[in-house]
Amino acid sequence: MAYFIRNTLLANPGSVGQPRDGDPRASFAIATISESQVTFDIRRIEYDVDSVANKIQSVGLPSFLADRLYAGI
Repeated sequence: MAYFIRNTLLANPGSVGQPRDGDPRASFAIATISESQVTFDIRRIEYDVDSVANKIQSVGLPSFLADRLYAGI
């Protein structure tokens, strides 16, 4: 997500595992800044959710943390 607040660009592309927008893929952003324009493109890539969820559970963290990875929340 990207917002302009008082002439300032605030951008949050999400993260690997917890982008909080319902899309479980990893997200990242590419910002392009020129003299006249700023563009902010969010990109998505697949990652091994099963591996990460298994590691979360193997270290004894609550299972809901692993479960939410599949839902992107």
